[in-house]
Amino acid sequence: MPLRDIIQPKMIEINDWLRLRKYDGNFELFLPGYQNPVIYQNSEGIFDESRIPDLDYVNGMCNYLAKVGELYFIETKEGGCFVPIGDVTEKNENPPIAIWVDRYRGKGIGTLVMKTVIERLKELGFDRIMGSTVYKWNLPSRKMHEKLGFCPVGENEKEIIYELNLG
Repeated sequence: MPLRDIIQPKMIEINDWLRLRKYDGNFELFLPGYQNPVIYQNSEGIFDESRIPDLDYVNGMCNYLAKVGELYFIETKEGGCFVPIGDVTEKNENPPIAIWVDRYRGKGIGTLVMKTVIERLKELGFDRIMGSTVYKWNLPSRKMHEKLGFCPVGENEKEIIYELNLG
């Protein structure tokens, strides 16, 4: 287990239509999301469409994230069944979150998920989230961070770095 030998929950219920499901090794589910240029740009900062990720890239990304934090599928209920629409990694340094499916972005799902990440990290005894990096062009993510109380602590030409005290 990546976070201080804590057993990762298989499921974290957010509400009756939204949950986090523990990553099960099925990295193929991530591929369509990360092949979306908007998602890839907002997560990796890369605008070159000739560098869109393939399965090897996504597999490596998932392996890395599962080692450094608690990697989850973000799932919502569609037609009575839960389906993956994104991913999040619970960790106290730069916790990545992506909503892969266009129709679910801008609906507050990211905020609900990040609130859940914050609560989980508090439960695990962390006192802050540091180095949460957001590209300057990703206005929805910047607004979410600021709405949740993250404070900018640095920036460069492309990114703003946020931190949040959890105490």
